[in-house]
Amino acid sequence: MKISPIYKRVIGLDVHQAKISACAVIEQVDGTRTVEHRKFGALKRDRRALAEWAKA
Repeated sequence: MKISPIYKRVIGLDVHQAKISACAVIEQVDGTRTVEHRKFGALKRDRRALAEWAKA
């Protein structure tokens, strides 16, 4: 059985009291995958930065 991805772009979040770790996996047109890790604080401005990063 072959498993094919449903989504081409996903972000996983690990939320703690003082920080949020994020990992984005993006499948390119040629089938290769790009993985990007980022860490954000838990303050409101940090969560806004996370939202902007995810939107980009």
